[in-house]
Amino acid sequence: MKISKLYANNDNFKTIEFDKGINFILSSNNGVGKTSLFNLIDFCLLGDKHFLGNEHFKDYIFYIELQIASNRYITIKRPIVGGKNIELKITKQKSMLLDEKDFNKKGSIGVAKSFFENKANYSINKFRTYITYFLRDENNQSNVFILNKNKASHEIEYKTLISKFLGIDGRKLRKKYELDELIKKEDIEPTVLKTAQSDLQKVIEENKKLINSYFIDRFKNIFSKYGRIVLEKEVTFLIDLNTSNDIEFSINVGNNEELNDATQQKLLSFIFASALAEIYAQKKLIKFVAFDSPFHGDKNTYENGIYAAIHQLDRIGIQTIITSNEDAIKDKEILLEIKDQYLTDYFSDSDKLMGDF
Repeated sequence: MKISKLYANNDNFKTIEFDKGINFILSSNNGVGKTSLFNLIDFCLLGDKHFLGNEHFKDYIFYIELQIASNRYITIKRPIVGGKNIELKITKQKSMLLDEKDFNKKGSIGVAKSFFENKANYSINKFRTYITYFLRDENNQSNVFILNKNKASHEIEYKTLISKFLGIDGRKLRKKYELDELIKKEDIEPTVLKTAQSDLQKVIEENKKLINSYFIDRFKNIFSKYGRIVLEKEVTFLIDLNTSNDIEFSINVGNNEELNDATQQKLLSFIFASALAEIYAQKKLIKFVAFDSPFHGDKNTYENGIYAAIHQLDRIGIQTIITSNEDAIKDKEILLEIKDQYLTDYFSDSDKLMGDF
């Protein structure tokens, strides 16, 4: 799936047509629509609409067109008002459907998700649970593995999600946590306790086998490759069982003293998204990496590496959508090439994404 077009029924909104390869959206400063673009893409992809609660948007209808095969597109039409009037349409070419009356499906968000997933036929089900790993606004770059929506949840939630990416059966991981909780109960019967303890040892041994596979080794190699491209140093993705025999993910960065934690997490999030996109490049899954402001950050001197990684993704057929303040890109040659070849749009105080309101 690649993003082809984003538009609305209101002329105040800027229609954005995306290239299937590299897309840069630059801005003159903050507050002109870069972060709103990520929120809006997420909303159109059947996510939350809380950021559009302003009365100004009550009559807006947004459309996102997605390419799901070489000659197959799907448009999701989503009004701000109403919960059962989302519409979807399959087309054989790029289209503008503002005046279209004949859609293939109409219904609630649940109906829309089911129809979309059936037509997209993803390698992993329930795309909403993992899309933010590919659609990273600045609010989701503070931790490589834990998204904002999972911060208040038990750690098993994000660990199951990462495990699914790596081909690990998350049900076994959850079983370990469930048995731990059962054994901790004060009023547990002796026979139940004995059975639970036996089952726990079996699950632990099974989980030790799950974290070793050819697919995981491939992912580790791809992750390290993007670490070398972006940071020009050895970056290692680690997966193991911790002292409590729960699955643990971590990243080791060689010689990282010059990076502060926030900038490092931002760049590692970009590396993680890139590695995920590449390992699934030949499978039916999301085929874009949308990343908000990768060039921003204290002591972020890795412009050449970020830019090289974007081109590497392009070579393997992964679409990139990159936003940045223009002045955050210090390398004049890179900036000139972006403007000349890859500039999809430019946001400014006089030309904002969603106009003035």
